[in-house]
Amino acid sequence: MSRVRGWFENLGGGKPLFPLFVLFGLAAVEQFDQRAFDVLLPDIRHHFGLDTQSILAVVGLTGAAALVLALPIGFLADRASRVRIATFGALAWGVFSILTGLAPALWVLGLARAGSGLGGATIVPTHNSLLSDYYDIPDRANVYAAHRAAYAVGACIGPLFAGLLAYYYGWRAPFVVYGLPTLVFVALALRLREPGRGHFERAAMGVSDDVRDTQDIPPSIAESWRIVWSVGTLRRVFYALPFLAVAFLGLLSLSSLYYSQVFHLDERARGYIAAAVEPGQLVGLFAGIPIATRLLARDAALVLRFLAVVAVVVAVAWLGFALSPWLPLAIAMNVIVSSIVVILIPGIFAALSLAIPPKIRSFGFSVAGLWILPGLLLLPIIGGAADAWGIRPGLMLMVPVFLVGAAIIASAGSEVNADIQRVWAAAAAQAEVLHDRRQGRVKLLLVRGVDVHYDGVQVLFGVDFEIDEGEIVALLGTNGAGKSTLLKAISGLVQASGGAIVFDGRDMTHTPPDEIATRGVTQVPGGQGVFPSLSVAENLRLAGWLRRREARHVHESTERVLSIFPVLRERLDELAGNLSGGQQQMLTLGMAFIERPRLLMIDELSLGLAPTIVGQLLEVVREIHRRGTTIVIV
Repeated sequence: MSRVRGWFENLGGGKPLFPLFVLFGLAAVEQFDQRAFDVLLPDIRHHFGLDTQSILAVVGLTGAAALVLALPIGFLADRASRVRIATFGALAWGVFSILTGLAPALWVLGLARAGSGLGGATIVPTHNSLLSDYYDIPDRANVYAAHRAAYAVGACIGPLFAGLLAYYYGWRAPFVVYGLPTLVFVALALRLREPGRGHFERAAMGVSDDVRDTQDIPPSIAESWRIVWSVGTLRRVFYALPFLAVAFLGLLSLSSLYYSQVFHLDERARGYIAAAVEPGQLVGLFAGIPIATRLLARDAALVLRFLAVVAVVVAVAWLGFALSPWLPLAIAMNVIVSSIVVILIPGIFAALSLAIPPKIRSFGFSVAGLWILPGLLLLPIIGGAADAWGIRPGLMLMVPVFLVGAAIIASAGSEVNADIQRVWAAAAAQAEVLHDRRQGRVKLLLVRGVDVHYDGVQVLFGVDFEIDEGEIVALLGTNGAGKSTLLKAISGLVQASGGAIVFDGRDMTHTPPDEIATRGVTQVPGGQGVFPSLSVAENLRLAGWLRRREARHVHESTERVLSIFPVLRERLDELAGNLSGGQQQMLTLGMAFIERPRLLMIDELSLGLAPTIVGQLLEVVREIHRRGTTIVIV
């Protein structure tokens, strides 16, 4: 008891526990509804005249609809109030829980379950992200363990009272009753305040208080996708989720049918068993807290690698559950599975909260839902196997599937530490630039520790440099040193595999090149700056696309280019590919002149050109600079 009391006293590291209490309550009451549906599945199936395959199809398809909508929810949560989204989601599942109990037809039941799942889909992207910003890094394993305990509490109380209420009043009663406590926690959630995003990660890099409290600029959905896919740990987790989803959702759905068909238990008895099994999760969570804390303190990779050991124990207990000839043994095996599975969940969530950049943390957690979809769509197949071969083979079929998923997650240990370092470096770099701009120090481009790989071969190693607005900077190096690769990384043509690139106060390390161009960054590649199949006039017209609403500027700039390079006026209708090398470079610089970028990066301006031509080109470069453009010349 003293250990538990001490854990509660140090739970939030001195931070207020009210946010954790509210999020705990919301997660718990959501489980009331979900687990009641699991326990009462045989009764609902019987009421609507469905077989096992059909009822699992309802479970899978309604869950799939919610998961698809979780993605825009996560994207919205990175740019809007996560507290409000979480509150609205809780209100939604409370209303749809009541509708489940009132459903007069199967299609209404499907609609109610989809709506309930949609409300529940707000939990993963909002709760996990909020906890990361309410509580400091050393306390996250404890906080995630406490939050995860809500699932165990909800899964214990939910089926217990669902079974009792259904036994005396019918299967509809629990869903109506469970909508009420949700409304209580919705009222409490209205008192929560939105925390700053990523301030603990910036503090971990040793930045000043002013820099720590700066806010990230939310990325577009295309940039969010690129950032998510740059996180190796997340990719491994995504690959594992279809296997884990079909295994665990199948276990939850079939276990109640298993008790009903094999041991002939009614809804009240199934509720008692479910309530007795779920406290094992609390035991597992409290046992997992010191494990997760120690492993996370030593090496975040150890948290994921230890999962392989846990998976073997779970698989053995799972088989024991499926094959048990006696009810007490089946319950004991069920308890072991429930308690051991959750041991590493706090550590895994804490590791992911460190590996996902703060500005896309909600989106990163919600993308996982898409990878659960294949598992949901396979649930009817599991149900069909249970119908054809029996409930025991159906349960056993999921054991090897679970082991494959666990092995994939365990392999993410090789990626997680590098991902965490990238997150901290990027957050600190962007905050540094934003702080300097507030102090009147204009740093247009900041490159910090940039690495670039081509097909697994590293070509850039920890590049650092910065450019103030209005400068001209020459980038020198031998052939093959990576100068062109660096320019491509800045312009988004290749993705940096490490470090941070911040332009005008915004992190654009993983921004798509078309978005980078609209922010005022133009690259002139060596000898490849024109569209050879278009005419000279069409190339010049295309250069004005980004400023198409400034017709006067485009016209005047085009005339200025043609006056500097009269040879281009003479060949306006010819294909750009027919021009000489020097004339193509003239056209390339002319296009950059029309674009009027904030940052112009010129690669190998003088490549293969006569000195007189180079002199003409440099005059255009000077004029572009006089118009306020910052320039990098290789």
